[in-house]
Amino acid sequence: MRSILFFITLFMAGCAYHHNSIDLKPYTKLSSNSMSILTPNSYPNFPWWTWQINTNKIIAMKRHIPNMMSEDVRITVRIVPQDEMASDYLLYKNQGNQMEERIKNFKMSDWEKKNNAERGVNYVKQYVDFIGGLKCGTRVESSNIALGVGTKSYQTNCTYFDNQGGAKNIHLGYSYTYTNRGTKFEADKTSSTTTPQAMQKQFKQDMKAIFDSLVIHDMDREQMSKEGLLHNKKYDVDTENNVKNACE
Repeated sequence: MRSILFFITLFMAGCAYHHNSIDLKPYTKLSSNSMSILTPNSYPNFPWWTWQINTNKIIAMKRHIPNMMSEDVRITVRIVPQDEMASDYLLYKNQGNQMEERIKNFKMSDWEKKNNAERGVNYVKQYVDFIGGLKCGTRVESSNIALGVGTKSYQTNCTYFDNQGGAKNIHLGYSYTYTNRGTKFEADKTSSTTTPQAMQKQFKQDMKAIFDSLVIHDMDREQMSKEGLLHNKKYDVDTENNVKNACE
């Protein structure tokens, strides 16, 4: 029990404390070589913060909303090797609803089930999202860390043809950590009185603001359109709740 309490103290301190950072006003533009986003405008008195506004490979930002939750977003881009481009796993060229079918039929291995249990993962869901005009695969894990602390972590991957004749994969990692049952973050005065459902809704609305602002600078839009890989759909905050298949 003592080790768990020590871990939570460090965890919460890490969420609430930062240095050498840049506070971000609403609609601040963050850029990497391949893309840019805008910061959301919710809770402007509790700004997001980052280490660098313009980077080569990664866009990262965090914030803590007192007596509620902490949010964390990291967006990276990698070049897809030629051997991966040849597979139908990434771009699903002319594959119709194959992405949906693969996600629907996904089965966890015994090792993954054991690993999830050891990490306190309550459930895992996988589904399709639309971000930046791309069809993306998302995996979400919900965990109870210990003693009234929980987290929901999302991993989304989207792939596109770039204007150099290759392909790139966007990895979006975004999560929020919250407290309940009287537990509070170290820097907070009280524990959260916001319901888990309301916190999730606010978090998803923040992510929608970010994802709807996403601009990909080096996408070959002509080729993507020709291959039927551009979609006139935006990120839906309710997609997760409407997915029936949960990999438990």
